[in-house]
Amino acid sequence: MIGRHMELKRSGRTWKGNCVFHGEKTPSFHVYPEDKHFKCYGCGEHGDVFTFLQKLEGKEFPEVVRALALEVGVEIPEAAEEDSAEQRARRKERNEIHSANDAGARYFAARLGSRFGDPARAYLAGRGVSEDSIRRFRLGVAADAWNDLPRRLAEKGIGLEALKKAGLVIEREKDGGTYDRFRNRLMFPIAGMDGQVIGFGGRALGDEKGAKYLNTPETPLYKKSRVLYGLDLARETIRKTRQALLVEGYFDVIGLHQAGITNAVAVCGTALTPEHVELLGRCDCREVTILFDGDAAGLAAPAKAAQALFPAGLAGKVAVLPSDAGKTDPDDYARAHGRAGVEALLAKAAPLSAFLIDRAIDRTCAGRPREAALEQKLAAVRELSPFVRMMPEGLARSVFEDAIAKRLDLDPAALHAELSGEKPHPPPRPEPAVARPGPAPRPARPVGGGDARMRLLLPGPAADALGILAAHPELGPVADEEGLPRLLPPGPLAELARELCRGPVAVDEALARLAAAGADEAATRRIRALTGPARPKPEEAERELRKAAVKATIEAVRGEQDRLLAEIAKRGAPVPEDLAVAAQVAARRRSDLEKRLRSLERPG
Repeated sequence: MIGRHMELKRSGRTWKGNCVFHGEKTPSFHVYPEDKHFKCYGCGEHGDVFTFLQKLEGKEFPEVVRALALEVGVEIPEAAEEDSAEQRARRKERNEIHSANDAGARYFAARLGSRFGDPARAYLAGRGVSEDSIRRFRLGVAADAWNDLPRRLAEKGIGLEALKKAGLVIEREKDGGTYDRFRNRLMFPIAGMDGQVIGFGGRALGDEKGAKYLNTPETPLYKKSRVLYGLDLARETIRKTRQALLVEGYFDVIGLHQAGITNAVAVCGTALTPEHVELLGRCDCREVTILFDGDAAGLAAPAKAAQALFPAGLAGKVAVLPSDAGKTDPDDYARAHGRAGVEALLAKAAPLSAFLIDRAIDRTCAGRPREAALEQKLAAVRELSPFVRMMPEGLARSVFEDAIAKRLDLDPAALHAELSGEKPHPPPRPEPAVARPGPAPRPARPVGGGDARMRLLLPGPAADALGILAAHPELGPVADEEGLPRLLPPGPLAELARELCRGPVAVDEALARLAAAGADEAATRRIRALTGPARPKPEEAERELRKAAVKATIEAVRGEQDRLLAEIAKRGAPVPEDLAVAAQVAARRRSDLEKRLRSLERPG
């Protein structure tokens, strides 16, 4: 079952391949047929086939079970003991809406492909939409009639009540009759992450009065704050690149995908919400780039998106379309400049925090913050303060505050006090210098052999990884993938790790080389134990080695963080940009590693 969704190759008793849940070049995703479970040692995802499909398709467990049962012809009783009548009614209603939406999408697509769709196809051709895109996005057209859909879908077994629940027809208040919600409109089916149609967007094709775009109303399936157009087609690219491109229109998504930018998604008539961010998080998205028009509404979009991105700790960027030749949509830009042009534009995207600072300064300080009056600077601070408070407390908020202080030429401590509502503390008075006796000079350390030799302290987790590798030389590729040689002090120990990665080294020889390299006694005893009485079982060895390597990497990153924070304290305010970025990168890497370690430590 898993092999139908990704390429797997046999490796001994297991199958392995490149993980579909994160981008990688070296396979770390393993399927264990005997135990009927999978495990990715790169990102930590694990479980059985149901967990795999839940994660891949964004479905809940009952949906996955029913879909698999239907596929293999097994009947699942509709009413389990624990189900209430209300739950069964809700499930029945959702199934009816799914059926109505699916039938509606098929009918609209068939109509577009017939002679009745000639005007709509001509319009799409004028917009540069290819036949392949029409099929991939399942585009269609609604008839220019008031009561077409119920009659057409009745032949498919779809009743009027199901169409009402799906929002495809509207009930008249006067006589209880109904009429089609979508008439003479180009139809865009909106799918959930699993590809099932949950609603529609419709663009007017005629000149009659009314909204240019019309969407399905809120239904048990369609909630505009919880759906992103195109996510079903973009999720794999987002999962691999960990990046999403956010736009605001159906044609923008279609045009970008057609140009090869296949991580583009769009909101459906609303600002980005925390529920949208949660959806992207289920695709392992780490960064969202906002690409909107250069008009007033488009330039306001990043501020709205920040309200969802900042609290979630998700990185944001802003790419603004050029407006030299008037208003330009992402769709127009993609057709005019192709994939290379869009990628060049995205490469210039500014961090969301920097974009917000620039916008506030342009509005309040006329773009000249250092020469602005105090009142203008305070106005900029007032505009930015809500965004500062949206960020989680810690390094990210501190760096944001420092960036604001630097741009506005303000004292960082005073700005922090202003934003946090604290009163700044006066600097401590320096104590008078008092002559104190200096420390007694230390005796010189003897240099040479024997007991005078300096012992080489080997990090604990790195020693564990080295011991497990010596005991299980078949794990050389795993140790190499985890970068074990780089986690050891350069010299004889790192060289020993490199040799073990390439092939077996006798245990006695490895221990002798440890002693010759000057490894401390505790590490040597630990490695001796791991190659002897504490030797991990073969089926547990790979997980234990990866855990030890991740722990050693966390220790290294923690040391790097300490060094960066000491350097930041030494430099003082404002914090140099390169140090701030390096500190952010280190914090993100440590967070990712700790998340991976938790996954490795979970049973299964």
